[in-house]
Amino acid sequence: MYTLKLKQFFKSSLYAALAVSLASCSNDDDTSPTPIEGDNIYTLGLGVTTTEGTTNYVLHTNDIMSGKLSLINNGILQDGYRDYLNIGSYFFSIGGLGLTDINTYYLDASNQVALKTGLNLNARPVDAQDLDGSGKTALAVTLPSSPADGTDMSFLTIDVASNAITRTEKIKVDKATFPIGDEWMLHSGIAVRGNQAFQTLIPFDDVDWVTSKTDKAYVAIYSYPEFELEKIIEDDRTGPAGAFNTRSGIFATESGDIYTISHSGFGYTQRTKEPAVLKIASGSDEFDKDYYFNTEEADNGGRIIHAIYIGNNKLFASITTGAQATQWADDNLKFAIVDLAEQSITTVKDTPTFSGEGGRSFAAFHRDGKAYAAAKVNGIINIYEIDLAQATARKGAEVEASFVGGLGQIK
Repeated sequence: MYTLKLKQFFKSSLYAALAVSLASCSNDDDTSPTPIEGDNIYTLGLGVTTTEGTTNYVLHTNDIMSGKLSLINNGILQDGYRDYLNIGSYFFSIGGLGLTDINTYYLDASNQVALKTGLNLNARPVDAQDLDGSGKTALAVTLPSSPADGTDMSFLTIDVASNAITRTEKIKVDKATFPIGDEWMLHSGIAVRGNQAFQTLIPFDDVDWVTSKTDKAYVAIYSYPEFELEKIIEDDRTGPAGAFNTRSGIFATESGDIYTISHSGFGYTQRTKEPAVLKIASGSDEFDKDYYFNTEEADNGGRIIHAIYIGNNKLFASITTGAQATQWADDNLKFAIVDLAEQSITTVKDTPTFSGEGGRSFAAFHRDGKAYAAAKVNGIINIYEIDLAQATARKGAEVEASFVGGLGQIK
């Protein structure tokens, strides 16, 4: 299934250029091949897909809003499949598909991009995020792809500055504990509030990737930081929250309210409930029966496929409308701002209808009232800057790659 989701169309003219330039791209044991200067330094995780497979790179630049961003003589080659995470002034390149190591990019004392290695999650990563928005601590989750590979799910606390795991807690995944029957489960998001952690999960068939249990939303609630399972709550007003590897299933707000995001679309083999947002109110560990936000019926509505939390009860999201062609179709997307408290959706002006990257975490970040994300239209990728207050967008640099898997700012 990963192969299906990694297949991308790519401009043939760039195939030849990248093939010639591979020898001049640094490998992941080196720092950036070209010093980056300026007040801002952005980091991109990029993929290039050819008929022989997909190759991943990390690219640093001081400008994502003009010109073209090329990997030729610039990209840092990464081993294997990669996912990405920006926490504060650090950019993580996280291994997958058999790799579990992390390459951490940052600015050293001389203000040059440098690389830390040695951090390893030691199991299949399914999530990593800034724990509390402070940029100091990361929370990672690992889970085998099937019970044949093991049944331990791990929660790892990472000190970002020292690039080290400070705590690991494990829990066994089985049908006696989780509502999966004789199937397996997908992790689709996690949020920490006070002394509890809330995880959205999806029961699924790990052989055929069938989702047969789509009549309820499921949230596992743990003590934090011990990660001892307290209970699993369910709600039959919507289906499971989130989807394969998108990590957009659940978000916590500053007030302590927690929202689950169900779209009943990408990654699902059937749709039995309407796409909707549910709420776990501050101070409660049960679903709020008085809150139900049907995102498809809202003005400017649709299914929220990918999202990041931007503060003040709002998400910056990519929303799809219309029929979904296949289980893994990730298209007809538009940027939008979702107000969870007001139950409203605002379409971002001046953004195109674009195609997503399927089961990847949302390649987007926000700083100083602006969000940044990539959009692919007719095979061409551009970075967009979104003014969150005005809900308007400005088209930026063209990215010469098959896809943008990660996007962040380290200075």
